[in-house]
Amino acid sequence: MKHVKVNSKTSERVRTPLIRFIKQYGDGHITQKGIRWLKTTPFDELSYNGNLIHVYLDGKKIVGVLAIANYGLEQALIAVHPDYRQSGIAYDLVTNALKEINRLYVKVANDNIPSLKLCFSLGMHAFDLTKGPTGKPTLILGLGNWNAEEWKNK
Repeated sequence: MKHVKVNSKTSERVRTPLIRFIKQYGDGHITQKGIRWLKTTPFDELSYNGNLIHVYLDGKKIVGVLAIANYGLEQALIAVHPDYRQSGIAYDLVTNALKEINRLYVKVANDNIPSLKLCFSLGMHAFDLTKGPTGKPTLILGLGNWNAEEWKNK
């Protein structure tokens, strides 16, 4: 398997497969706002201001995607193909991203147990509770050089 960083040199042809993958394997946890961000963000804006997209490939098959906008203050999306879950792909995607952006914020609904397990295994800290887009209680978590004030001032 191969870890790939999407950047300005990446062909726009990969955008459609990335969006299709996120929709198919995001288990209904990816918002329409997140999908719109993926559809519209120019690849040359990645690697600036906490924006990135990292992909795991098995041959030419996408098996994992992580997309972050503004350190997660705007968007934080992750999806792993069901056949590859429990293999460390999500953990590796996040730890590699953190080397690049130094902090990360995520919102996770309290009933999304797999994502919460990932977050706590990474050492994320829950620092706030809000109502998510579907009305569910949602934890706000930070990792790396996070700051609760940065989240509140977004």
